[in-house]
Amino acid sequence: MTRALADARQGRVRTIRLSTGRYTLAAPLVIDAALSGTPDAPFTIEAAASARVELSGARALPKLSWQRQPDGVWRAALKTAPFARLWLGDKAQILARYPNYDPAKLPFGGVAADATSPERVARWSNPAGGMLHALHGSRWGDVHVPILGKGPDGTLLYGPALGNNRAAPPSVNERFVENIREELDAPGEWFYDSAAGYLYYKPVGDAAPPANGFRAGTSEELIRVVGRPGAPVHDVRVSGLAFRATEPTYLKTNEPLLRSDWMFHRGGAVLIADAERVTVEGGDFQDLGGNAIVVSGHARQIALRRNLIAHIGASAIAFVGLPTAVRSPLFEYNESNPLDKIDRTPGPKTDDYPADSIVQDNLIHDIGMIEKQSAGVTIAMSARISVDHNSIYRVPRSGINVGDGTWGGHQITNNDVFDTVRESGDHGAFNSWGRDRFWHPDRAEMDRRTTAERDLVKLDAGETIVLRHNRFHCDHGWDIDLDDGSSNYLIEDNLMLTGGLKFREGFDRIARNNIILNNTFHPHVWFANSQDIFTRNIVMAAYQPILMKSWGKMVDYNLFITPADLKLAQANGTDSHSIAGDPKFVAPARGDYSVAADSPALKIGFRNFRTDDFGVRDPLLRALAEQPKLPDPVLAPKADQRETPRTIAGMSVKSIETLGEQSAAGLPDRTGVLVLSVEPGGAAAAAGLKSGDVIRAIVGSPEAPGQDVQTAAAFITAAQGRRWQGTIVVEGFRNQRAQRFTLSLH
Repeated sequence: MTRALADARQGRVRTIRLSTGRYTLAAPLVIDAALSGTPDAPFTIEAAASARVELSGARALPKLSWQRQPDGVWRAALKTAPFARLWLGDKAQILARYPNYDPAKLPFGGVAADATSPERVARWSNPAGGMLHALHGSRWGDVHVPILGKGPDGTLLYGPALGNNRAAPPSVNERFVENIREELDAPGEWFYDSAAGYLYYKPVGDAAPPANGFRAGTSEELIRVVGRPGAPVHDVRVSGLAFRATEPTYLKTNEPLLRSDWMFHRGGAVLIADAERVTVEGGDFQDLGGNAIVVSGHARQIALRRNLIAHIGASAIAFVGLPTAVRSPLFEYNESNPLDKIDRTPGPKTDDYPADSIVQDNLIHDIGMIEKQSAGVTIAMSARISVDHNSIYRVPRSGINVGDGTWGGHQITNNDVFDTVRESGDHGAFNSWGRDRFWHPDRAEMDRRTTAERDLVKLDAGETIVLRHNRFHCDHGWDIDLDDGSSNYLIEDNLMLTGGLKFREGFDRIARNNIILNNTFHPHVWFANSQDIFTRNIVMAAYQPILMKSWGKMVDYNLFITPADLKLAQANGTDSHSIAGDPKFVAPARGDYSVAADSPALKIGFRNFRTDDFGVRDPLLRALAEQPKLPDPVLAPKADQRETPRTIAGMSVKSIETLGEQSAAGLPDRTGVLVLSVEPGGAAAAAGLKSGDVIRAIVGSPEAPGQDVQTAAAFITAAQGRRWQGTIVVEGFRNQRAQRFTLSLH
């Protein structure tokens, strides 16, 4: 391989064809500008006809001499560079962990609240080098925290948390630890003591492990197609190769993606940067520790087609520009720019971002095995990325994620995205944020800014993002979740199978001609000047508005299932021309949700579109691709059983009951007390409480201990029991931040 690349650099070959075999790489192959081809004759690395070519990031270990230890674990002397992954043959082994790994358990293959309990930590002689992995405290992703050792008092010492850009403690209950010798207690587990030079392993059965056949991780990347600023590598083709056994990179996820919830590492099995006209096709990306394909910085006309990407540690495909290309950048949810400091020039500042590229006909599943802040396809600081005819399923979070409004123009079409948000919360099969340069976390300030200067909303989100003709399915969130300022979207001809459509905040969004099965439209906290449109859609339940004061430009000409649902919408001043009735789907059992010729949907302007042709088209990948479970339409929804509001201390309250209410408040779970309204001059108003606040706890005092309050009934009972105190301090959430209020009970 090295000789072939050297010959290519001398101009002697333009195509490298590899014969069948496993090629172990101690360092990635580098394709730089000197190897650039031409549009008619690209520089090519490919598998020979019928060859099975594997590029591997794992090296064979030398012959091992095993000795049995008293606890049934075997030990072999081994002096080598540290590694994070171990294989026996082609089967990855499990790094020593608690609780023990069970692939059927989510998240992480098993978690336990006592993973870092004092009793368990006391058993560890030297946990330095161990890791705490956990879900984010609000379940918005994951957190990875290095264990540095123990303090004098026996408590754990931690390094900085990695992986998440929304600060919160790791989940108390959903956590596990690994790389600790004392937790090596299950068959297939291993631990490497690099200081002492011993590999520990527990085999299946009593026999000694084999002397040969073990491999250890060496490389995080396998191919780098990387030019230089101003001198991009160009016209390169990588075809028909398998990529295997790279090292994990979660300890390097320390770059905050612009305004996103994510931290990110710009590396993968294939890294493309400062590049133009690069194609990666027919690849087989499996058993990787980190990302599969990352397109970073300046990149144009990148084509990623007909690849299988499965069973990997992080994201499948990521397009991520450089923050230096962004005007007035913000890096965290609560950051904001003073109005007089915002650069008013539309669009990017430099060309250091991916654009005019395509992700097509890829089969992506079982990703994010380590990093839950991941997606099948993620796009950040990029423009005009086409994501077409991909099948994406079994992912911990979103299938497709757009991290910001810079700079739009993406075409998301014909994809099949299902079994999503399996290990996180408050997301969607498609998930996006805006939070662009004018963003402010206070909605009242956003109303002031965008009413006075409406052009702010398209300084970054200048080109419309189109979601057209996709099938989305999410049982643990929304099918489409346009979150926190997502703006300038056209959403049409999509089939949403279970989770519904959410618009939170944002501007200039049009949703038309969509089918929302067994769910509905979730409008959350729209801005005063949003100009949003929701029209000619089929919905199968009453809208689920959260703190809506303005209903955009138009919400009308939609089909509801029942007159009662339509009446609820009209009570909000919307849907004066909408109607109710059975949509008369043709054959939902076989996935045909088109409507019959006598359907009332046609009367409100709905037009049929094909509902059985989503996902990959390549014959080989289509034969492998799974399909979502198709729900039966529920034409007679259950009666609304939501809780009747209660009053206390001059406010009307109810329990948090729905995912929408949880999401709108930014809560980690569906518990707490939602403040519906506050009487002027009452005790709640004097305390500073407002409609939309959520009370989660009564804070302890010298007179009485604190307590969590999960329901309105529990809160009222607890408050009445403390009337003798005169006042209580309650802890609530507002604008996704915890605050405290002193509430009079007289």
